[in-house]
Amino acid sequence: MASVSAVRAGNFTLRFALGATMVCIGIAAYRDFAPFTALVTDGLGAISFLGTVWAFLLPALLIFGGVFLIVGRYLVLAAWTGGLALASVPFGLVLKTVMTGLPLPDMLTASYPAFVWLLAFVIALKTAPDEPEEPKE
Repeated sequence: MASVSAVRAGNFTLRFALGATMVCIGIAAYRDFAPFTALVTDGLGAISFLGTVWAFLLPALLIFGGVFLIVGRYLVLAAWTGGLALASVPFGLVLKTVMTGLPLPDMLTASYPAFVWLLAFVIALKTAPDEPEEPKE
């Protein structure tokens, strides 16, 4: 049976790896903002302004969700910000299929990795400490 410290080290490693990757993706989206916005809004037609708004929000949600996940505190905020960001990716890809007529199989293939990210995110949230430990008397 694994010791408590080994389990905690594994839990922190998972949370740190996933959270840091989310933060880096958010930063990279802001760094290359013009191409990212073009990718998000492409083909949305009359609702492209919503895509532009989402292009501003999505990286911020990834950054905040990743930081909260790394820290292991404010897990409700981590779940909402990171979960909303990660869940919006497959939804957005399928919405592009509806709006642009792109082939559904292509968009589904592109959306499958997002479900792996969501699964890893849920596992990382479950391994995070619920509350800080209180010193034993």
